[in-house]
Amino acid sequence: MKRRTFLSAAAGAGVTAPLMGCTPSAQPSQQTPTPVELTRAQSDISVYVPGYMTDDARARGKPVTDHRRLARALGQNDGPARLLTRIGLDGALTQAVLPVMAHQVAVAPDRSVGILCGFEARDQVAFDPVTLDMVAQSPAFAEGWRGGGHAVFIDNGRTTLVSERAPRRSVRGGNLAAQYGRITIRDSDTLKLRGSYSTHGIDPHDIRLIEDDRYLVVANYGSLPDAGGYLSVPRQVSEACVTVIEVASGKLVDKWVTGRGDTELRHLAAGGRDRIFAIQARLGDETAEIQAMRGHTAVYGPDITSEPGITYLSAQTLKIAKGQRPKAMGSAAETAQMRHGLSIAYDATHDQAIATYPSAHRLMVFDGASGAVLQDIDTRASGLRYPCGVTLLPDGRHYAVTGYWENLFVYERNTHRLVRELCLYPVFFGHSHITAA
Repeated sequence: MKRRTFLSAAAGAGVTAPLMGCTPSAQPSQQTPTPVELTRAQSDISVYVPGYMTDDARARGKPVTDHRRLARALGQNDGPARLLTRIGLDGALTQAVLPVMAHQVAVAPDRSVGILCGFEARDQVAFDPVTLDMVAQSPAFAEGWRGGGHAVFIDNGRTTLVSERAPRRSVRGGNLAAQYGRITIRDSDTLKLRGSYSTHGIDPHDIRLIEDDRYLVVANYGSLPDAGGYLSVPRQVSEACVTVIEVASGKLVDKWVTGRGDTELRHLAAGGRDRIFAIQARLGDETAEIQAMRGHTAVYGPDITSEPGITYLSAQTLKIAKGQRPKAMGSAAETAQMRHGLSIAYDATHDQAIATYPSAHRLMVFDGASGAVLQDIDTRASGLRYPCGVTLLPDGRHYAVTGYWENLFVYERNTHRLVRELCLYPVFFGHSHITAA
């Protein structure tokens, strides 16, 4: 099934449009939506979403990549391009096409610059968080290296740390260290490379700062190609792990290896060395899907977040603490819903981790101390399908969750009550993560 099948509207691509107050309905309403009263803090919040399926996005009757203003950064570029969307809680929508195979957006604390993090490709892009104009572009660490998809800011936003992956090749003689990725240190506004150090793991991805930016926590997939250079299904995994690195020196401080040979370790949330939450992902083929889903009597559709012939199987989400072995969170029934764990955020105020599992249409909330599942929410009941991105909003009261293809839902922290009046309904054209600033 083509992803465009799920496209319901162009959401005014490339123009600023009021989206607040739009309530889904079987029949189009002729009434003017009632504006929602936002606090001053809320009206200044923007959520950034990097859209994957740019080929499905159109503007003025043509592909969005042909739109003179939206695609102004492309020039003669014929490489990958992604549609970046900035949506304000007041409903304002701004979009631009940037020349990068983007995965995550990182925005500096002072909102002076944003980084669109390349994934499995060479380039990273810096942009203006207000206009979305591209301000810099830089290739990966070295020839053949690939973007790891995530970045964080230090030095009050002046410096960016980026996860990057070594050239994909089979490991010979058991020398896993030859495949370890790197954290590159870059000027935020130019992306100029200033230094790097090892992640002490294979195919690094998500990275998080803890303890006043003293340490960097890294999720390392551990995936290795087969003899032909391809990633198999299920994956061949060696040393999927979480590593903790001292930011100033690059010294390895802690390392937890899962020991799973078919399960990647992909994403993180962290509030300290005793509050690390790690999402695993396990892939199977169509036969594995039949085995996994044969007990589901209700009719269900295809997983639009996956690829043809590949299904996401359940994989435990872990709680990791200094001096302890990784602990699986959730009961057997809850673990069964942990399919394609994707985004996760840590709410330090309430000591809770909030994670999305789009293949199961699930939003789960974990207790920070015990790892117990506090909430297991089937988002389909409220109209949100394939929940992917999750981000804490800067107002300190809410967080946002976005559907893979469309819709932004807002929840109240701690109670996890859906705040329908703050929900928005734009189209994103597929994504994994979101960032609020």
